[in-house]
Amino acid sequence: MLLIIGVAGVVFGDACAIVASNKKRDVFGWFVLGFVFNLIALIVIAALTPLDPANEAAGDKRENQGDVPEKEELRRKASDLATSLAQSKSKLNNG
Repeated sequence: MLLIIGVAGVVFGDACAIVASNKKRDVFGWFVLGFVFNLIALIVIAALTPLDPANEAAGDKRENQGDVPEKEELRRKASDLATSLAQSKSKLNNG
């Protein structure tokens, strides 16, 4: 029985590793997941989209460049919200 479980683990681990390699994901990690979780891990790795290292690097640069304007926009929105809340509060207190 243990032999069958071990063989199934290796087979599913190898399948997950092959799919992970084709999708540019961590091969060893997916082998371990496939060995332990068998068909579930294979379904999950098959459903994942491939990683594109060029897009990831570009995304990191965009995030770093976009931090400052996003923070300023959030500060402006927070200020507008605080002003609006203060006006609503004064209307409620006067009315």
